[in-house]
Amino acid sequence: MGTPSTEQAYREQVANINDNASQLAQHIIHPQMENGEIITDSAARNEAIAQSLNGSVFDNAGEMSSMIAGSAANAVRHYHAMHGEMPSAELMSSMHNSISNMLDPNTDHPHLKAILDSAGDGTMSASEGIIQRNRMVALVVPVQLMMVTNDMVTHIPANYNKSEIFRINRVAGSTFGDLTEGELIDVDFNGQYSSMDQRHLIGNGDGAEVDFNFDIASVSKSMPFAKGKVRILVDRMPVGEDDGKGGIFGKFVDADGETVTFTGTVIYQTGVIALKFSKAPKTGIEIHTIADISLEKDPSLIPTVEHEMVSYELFPHESALVSSNSIQSQFTGKREYNIDIAGMQLATARNLLAADKDRKRLNDIYFYAKGEKTFNLTIPSGLSYRQHYEMIQTILLGISTELMNRTKRSGLVGLVAGREASRVLKSLGAPHMVYAPNYRQLPQPHYVGTVFGYKFKEDPHMPDPWKVLCYAKGREHGDAGYVAGDAISAVNYPHSIGRNLKHENTLYELAYRDLHPHNGRDWFMWLRVIPTKA
Repeated sequence: MGTPSTEQAYREQVANINDNASQLAQHIIHPQMENGEIITDSAARNEAIAQSLNGSVFDNAGEMSSMIAGSAANAVRHYHAMHGEMPSAELMSSMHNSISNMLDPNTDHPHLKAILDSAGDGTMSASEGIIQRNRMVALVVPVQLMMVTNDMVTHIPANYNKSEIFRINRVAGSTFGDLTEGELIDVDFNGQYSSMDQRHLIGNGDGAEVDFNFDIASVSKSMPFAKGKVRILVDRMPVGEDDGKGGIFGKFVDADGETVTFTGTVIYQTGVIALKFSKAPKTGIEIHTIADISLEKDPSLIPTVEHEMVSYELFPHESALVSSNSIQSQFTGKREYNIDIAGMQLATARNLLAADKDRKRLNDIYFYAKGEKTFNLTIPSGLSYRQHYEMIQTILLGISTELMNRTKRSGLVGLVAGREASRVLKSLGAPHMVYAPNYRQLPQPHYVGTVFGYKFKEDPHMPDPWKVLCYAKGREHGDAGYVAGDAISAVNYPHSIGRNLKHENTLYELAYRDLHPHNGRDWFMWLRVIPTKA
């Protein structure tokens, strides 16, 4: 079992995730909902959002708090329309944490304060710096919710220096039934543990033996049986029972039509049974007992489930990008074309940094994916192309089973298809392929809809366009193959204009993006589509 400190840290992290998610939802989700539906009147929506902001994480944005919260609320509404669900608590908490890190003066952490204070005109307290910071904060939620990797990763509360991720296993706290103390309880467990009516094999007939003995200590440990609740089964049919006084009696008709009787004894205190048959059971005939364990005699036998927790430390990674233009180009652009060259350069850098975040995660996951199954597009004789293509579902079900066996947490949840593989999946049509509302194909990784009920995304830049990445994602915190979280979303550092007459801005970001250190690779697998030969 995990140490108390590890368990406490895990509980605190889960509580922190739920608390942060709830706080953010109070300001960007709940105000725009009425009777479970999104308010259609935009003015009423905006007013409700503005009224909810007092004491919120957006407070330090000052007059721009309504703009930032409104931008976040719009992004949530778009996400809900596309996916049919609200963002997960993990994702909401991660966004809350990022916004809080950027807006909170955070005097307890001088290093983080120095990072933020150095953005803008040398200090975040300057008007220019505050405006720049608030513009960046306004992009946190829209950028996060546009990423296609959100349901492929587990989001952690991202601290600026280091964070923890936990792995939890359920283990037997007692030796009872089919489990011994410390044994893992996962999806493979298919035995008896909590039930007091325990079934055990006494022996198999061989046509000669008439005496059979059973001691529960030989399969588990010594346990008292409840009086009057011991049954004997021959060939899996109940044919005898105890009398509550230590005796066992029963009879059955064998394959020869002869009546076979048996007698025996049971020692209730230790769970020992002895049987004697009037005729040897035939070869292969199974003899079982079903006996209730007496908790009245020994309450300590009540089985327990414990949690084994392991903590892993992760450290954030930096991203940085410089946008640069000459003073001459700024003047020319403004004078001749009325274009803000500096602003355009900064926006381009910001958009590239946001897109690179999603692509970085995808490329990492492609690298770590383990195992491959194939589907050949060549149509066998006697089948139509649709009948054959629908067999892809069988392959996906096989992948789902393999992912479940690997992770012990989840089967297949979604797919990311390359350009050509995506075309094949789209050709399946309804009812197997369901497009997201107002879907349009984009030249970047994007959400398409669902195929066979799995989330379906397209990456037009996947190195092998005929491949499909298949991924699993569990319901509990930490149940994913990749860990992500923004400690500090992109912050702008404007630089003084030097002798080279260059105007430069550096965008800086601090984020977590790592394979889960426990069994990260097990959550990802490939499907490769083999094209028809010309």
